[in-house]
Amino acid sequence: MGPRCSQRFDVWLLELFSLILLVARTVQSQGLEAIEIKGSKFFFPSNGSQFFIRGIIYQQVPSSDDGSVATNLARASADNLYVDPLTDGSACVRDIPYLQKLRINVVRSYGIDPGRDHSSCMNDLANAGIYVLADLPAPGLTISDKNPVWNDALYDRYTQVIDAMHNFTNLFGFIIGDNVIQGISQDDAGPYVKAAVRDMKAYIKQKDYRMIPIGYVNDLLVGNGAVIDPVSKNTWEYLNCGNANETIDFFGGNAVSFCKDSSFQTSGYKNATEELSNYSIPTFLASYGCGQRVNRDFDEIQVIYSTKMTSVWSGGIIYEYFQQDPEPGYGLVLVDSTDVSTLGNFRDVSTNMASQSPRSVASASYQPSNTPASCPAAGATELPPNPRAAVLPANSSTSTSPIESPSATAPPLQTTRDGLSSGGKAGIGIGVAIATIAIAAGLFLLHKRRNARSKQNGDNSGQWNKSELAANHVDREDRGYIHMAASHPRAEMDGAMVDREAPTDRPVVEASAESEIRSELPARLNGVSTKD
Repeated sequence: MGPRCSQRFDVWLLELFSLILLVARTVQSQGLEAIEIKGSKFFFPSNGSQFFIRGIIYQQVPSSDDGSVATNLARASADNLYVDPLTDGSACVRDIPYLQKLRINVVRSYGIDPGRDHSSCMNDLANAGIYVLADLPAPGLTISDKNPVWNDALYDRYTQVIDAMHNFTNLFGFIIGDNVIQGISQDDAGPYVKAAVRDMKAYIKQKDYRMIPIGYVNDLLVGNGAVIDPVSKNTWEYLNCGNANETIDFFGGNAVSFCKDSSFQTSGYKNATEELSNYSIPTFLASYGCGQRVNRDFDEIQVIYSTKMTSVWSGGIIYEYFQQDPEPGYGLVLVDSTDVSTLGNFRDVSTNMASQSPRSVASASYQPSNTPASCPAAGATELPPNPRAAVLPANSSTSTSPIESPSATAPPLQTTRDGLSSGGKAGIGIGVAIATIAIAAGLFLLHKRRNARSKQNGDNSGQWNKSELAANHVDREDRGYIHMAASHPRAEMDGAMVDREAPTDRPVVEASAESEIRSELPARLNGVSTKD
């Protein structure tokens, strides 16, 4: 084997081992299985144990000169500006240890940028046992309660988010809207949201993606009181009734009425639990925490995961992780670049959450008995058309969907696509990695054996003389290698990765496997410093 061939072989072998490491990392990140829905509950498919959401809002808003949240949200809405926290891998690494100290297993992000790469953050979250609940709308691109529309721009926005996020099995589901329905008649937002649900389900099926749940979020109570909002009740019934191709797969309720000295009864939690006790799909608190900042102690966590609520509710999501503005703010941490400082309620949440062990039911022994709601009399029966119906294949229909609304006799909603299970995919990945390693090892041994034979036979082909070296130098310079060496790949990457949009053809790393959720952190995530 000549010197140049030997050198090229070494380079090729090094690249092959780099590929092996990449495959191994991908297989490792596939340790979080997709959650399934059966009746009104969430389950782990591998062992059938019930899943309770211990979530938190993980979303930042754009900064402004005065630091006002109201100004930031207005700016985001007016200029379509928002921060996608799932595109910043280093920030996720910074925050994951704190999320784990809070015992968080779901984060909700409502500013997804479909043009950016989410693989680093999503895989690190998966490795930490954390799922993501992603909103399809964006500021300025959402169905509105005033003059609602369902048009090409909204359809494209929603499908782009689905395309960007569907591959991750720690994607818990999509939210189609939050508190935008103020009525369900023909001219209200209700039928437009229902049409969006219908078309997104059809799109997921058309693209042959795994069956990802789609849900909706609405306020539960009137103000901070204990009275059920009648508009909200009509909404959750309307989105749960009729054609299963048009109905939501879960419902999230906003409730910020539980403050210091509140109780299950006085907070309105009791009324909400009773009203939703016959709901046929999973429900959870999509945003909770006292609406009065000074009266927050998060003792409601003890109620949410108690038997008073777990027969109906599947946990809840705290508002919120980031401190968005000066006092009075609602965040649990204050972030300054790479530094994280925990605030007073951080310890309240961590302490309360650590003591929770909700009573659960096994999937095998759970027989759903609730049925879909009856449609309210005021609810519109005719929905807006699919704005992209003309571009769908001839065999597609806006009335078809991969997700059937679970009922007493229906099988569980599997959030993995028909065919290979997540465990099967992981097995294939591991098999590919092992085969690749075996091939590389064989080639490496063959290369070493040939070199040994060359030395035994007195082969001097591995020793370059000065004339060969000079010729090779000229040859490399002619082909640009000398100039390439001046541009180190790392330096080029450091400059190019700043605020760069991911190429549209970049493959998204899928985080799939069938195994228990791992609570241990990678070595680079250890060493949390809590500063109260």
